[in-house]
Amino acid sequence: RGEPMSANYNGCITQLKERGVHGGVGFAEKVNINASMAAVGGWEIRPSKLGDALRNAQILDYDMVRQLKDEMNRVKVFRGYYDPRFIGSSQHATATHILSKKEAPNCSEALKTIRADIRYFKWRNGVVGHTTVIWSASVEPNCELVYEGKLETAKDLLDAIEMSEEERGGPLSPSLIYATAAILEGCSFVNGGSQNTMCGGLEELARQQMGVYCLGTDFKAGQTKFKTAAVEYIRTMGLTPKVIASSNHLGNNDMRNLATADKARHAKLRVKHDIFAAWE
Repeated sequence: RGEPMSANYNGCITQLKERGVHGGVGFAEKVNINASMAAVGGWEIRPSKLGDALRNAQILDYDMVRQLKDEMNRVKVFRGYYDPRFIGSSQHATATHILSKKEAPNCSEALKTIRADIRYFKWRNGVVGHTTVIWSASVEPNCELVYEGKLETAKDLLDAIEMSEEERGGPLSPSLIYATAAILEGCSFVNGGSQNTMCGGLEELARQQMGVYCLGTDFKAGQTKFKTAAVEYIRTMGLTPKVIASSNHLGNNDMRNLATADKARHAKLRVKHDIFAAWE
């Protein structure tokens, strides 16, 4: 039956010490960050508490969820900024924990509200160190304005947020609003989705805000991570993969979102195409 397990940071490279002759992957001595002191919060468009949502998802180990549920349910979650055009129709009915049209009638007001949420979070939790905002929501359809080259500079981005949708020529994705709010409040931003949030304007804005960064296109925590490593290994042997076939067998909410959002599926495939594209 084994011995009882206690909580640890195994697998967290910022909390592990260097191992082996060459140091291994541990960076605890270099980054000097104590994860036990971290404050956690965020936004959600559904009314479920975090612990209840974790239980209902039925993905992580049941006994772990049982022990974490009550503590996670105590985490305060802000109402999310919602644009139904950037999420699958299967998600619309449950999206009730959202900013009202009065609170966020446009991107500019949504940006102000999210910035206020970040300031309140820092004050409420006594945050004196660095804050990172992570997009871990469902994959969005790509923002067409990014493809059209209309958000290449920080000024382009900020001006577009202040414009009406008609003036700018299309909608801005919620992830881009969250990312901009994070950077303007001195936070870093990590994009865990496959959509094209990382545009030139956002990157320039981050460079202007000293000490923050923005990065990421897909977490690559499962199949994508394995396929990235496997394809690179095969290529170094002089072979060229022609077809990579896989399936999402978890049945999680991200998959339900993709099943009802064609454009989001295209965003997800964009990451796969980047992995399998010809070497430059």
